[in-house]
Order: sequence, then C-alpha cells, then structure tokens
Amino acid sequence: MPWTLAEHAQAQRDPLRKGVYLGIVRESVIADILNFESTGTLQKTGVRYDSVISPEYIPISGTIPEKTARGKQISWGVYEQAVHIDVPIPLEKEDGLLEKPSARLAKLATIGSAYVFQNQFVNGDQGSDPNGFDGINKIIGNLASAQAVGATELDIRAAASPTSATMQSLIDRLDEAIDAVDGHNPDFALCNRQFGLRIRSIFRREGLLGDNHNWVTQGFPFGDMRAKLSTAATRPMFVYNDIPFYDAGVQADQATQVILNTYTEGGSTSTGTRVFFVKLGEDNLQGLQYSPPRMRSIGVLENKEVERSRFIWDHGIAVWGHRSISKVQGVRVA
Repeated sequence: MPWTLAEHAQAQRDPLRKGVYLGIVRESVIADILNFESTGTLQKTGVRYDSVISPEYIPISGTIPEKTARGKQISWGVYEQAVHIDVPIPLEKEDGLLEKPSARLAKLATIGSAYVFQNQFVNGDQGSDPNGFDGINKIIGNLASAQAVGATELDIRAAASPTSATMQSLIDRLDEAIDAVDGHNPDFALCNRQFGLRIRSIFRREGLLGDNHNWVTQGFPFGDMRAKLSTAATRPMFVYNDIPFYDAGVQADQATQVILNTYTEGGSTSTGTRVFFVKLGEDNLQGLQYSPPRMRSIGVLENKEVERSRFIWDHGIAVWGHRSISKVQGVRVA
C-alpha cells in the first residue's frame, strides 16, 4: 500500500526516524506530495497501453469483431541515495551545547536529501548520471510532442511591458498544458519563483483574482496530516483552476534553481523557463522506494575517535501513463 512520507512520520514513535521523514517533507514539496510504494525489489514492471479497444455496433446476431490492444512493457527502478555523517566524539561530549552535533548534522543530511531529490525529480538524466533516475523533463522528451506546449517565446518580464494579448496567450498556454494531462486535471504544477511572481502579477492585472484563480485560502484540501505537520505541500505560491503551483526551489548548493531561466526550447534562445504539470496515481505518476529513508548508527571508526551514522534512501519514480505529465516552455521571465 502506498504511503506518503507524512504518514510514515505520523506512524513513528522513534524520534530519530520521525525526524528523518519530517526533515524531508518540510523541504521537498515533491517528496511530500508523492505516494511512495514500497516495492521490496529494485524494479517494478508494468504495461502501458497507448490505445483502447473500440467495440462496434453490429446487427442483432451479427458477427462480433475481434480486437486487441498491444501494450508496451516498461520498467522503473529504485536508486540509492546515501551519505556517511561523521561526528568527532570529543565534540559530541562537550558540555553546554544547545544541540548535539550529531542531531544537527543528521537534520542537515535530511534537508540535503530533500534538495537532491527535488532536483532529480525534475532534471534527472541517466545519460549524464546513470546512478540516478530520469526526471520528468527527460521523460516528457520521450512522450508525444503534444506534452510539451509552446513553440514561440512569450516575454512576460515586467521590463518588456507585456500587452494584455501576451498575458492572455500565456494563460492559454497554461490551459493547453493542463488539457494535455490525463483527465485534464493535474494534481500539481512546478515552476520557479520568478515565474510564480510574474503570473501572480498577471492574474491581478487581468482581473482573474476571484474568478478561477486565487491565493491559498483556508480549507484548501492539502489534508489534515500535512497541515498539522506544516509540510511543504501546504505552501504553494498560488492556486489556478484548483491546481496548486509550487516553487521548485533551489538545488543543494542553495543558489542554483531547480528550474532555470536559460532554456533553449519553445522559441526561446537561452532565455526560457519551464512549468510542469503532474497527474498522480497508480495509472499515472507514483513514487517508488525499496524502503523508507532511514538513519542508522555505524559506530566508532576503527582508526579515529569519530562516531559514524549512515543516511540511506532507495527510491525512484514510475510514470505509467502517456499523458501523466506535461510542460509549458518558451516563457521568458528574467
């Protein structure tokens, strides 16, 4: 049965394990939103059907046509994310510390894990790093061309003084990408902070506030557990057509954005950004993990007075549907 990491945290009595889960879900909106199926294996195999079987109208007692649909077998794997955390024992035993170094470093490792996972989910590419999983941008590139929306650049920078027609074209592009997702109803969207701020300004200027767009209001269905734990999913930048838009944030260096403003696609020449729409579920996109993230004590190293702990999380994603994700491209915000 798939669990969210917030549910894992709620079920834990061990403070260390609980802290590991909370450290991740409070920093990574994607790790917070996804349901993770614990596979117990390194791969999960399924079949994707890109067509349906169409019955026909026939005469009473007529010959019934025979049809079938050919599926495509696909497999998704889990990949190991791990790090050793070394704490000098004299520092750990020092009196008067507000927080033990081991506790602080463990917290920093879980926060770092959240940043690394967030970037991998969007930008992962096994062509450049076979040790990690393919992210949604790479996966979209292997889907039908209709899943990437935008062939000309839309410059919506404040400095460009975009016209109302340009701003409406941007909203049309968002709606087209939303329509490209299974059920025409994505569960969430990912953008960068510059895009989020500009689209909020556009919604105000175009008078859409209170129509089909709004800021986050009390009662939005993030779930009681996430609200209680103040996880990342409770902090979207805005909501449009009941779709929460999240800032994908920064990478582990704390400076480079996960979604940049320098893409050469959709009519942009090194000036475009991206917006992703994601549909979750067992027939669309889901998280996979061999087991939940965990912190384990290794003990004192043989050759030095250092206590070592190990953080490890074996995980990945699976995209079962050919319309599970879409992308808006060719938008200039900076």
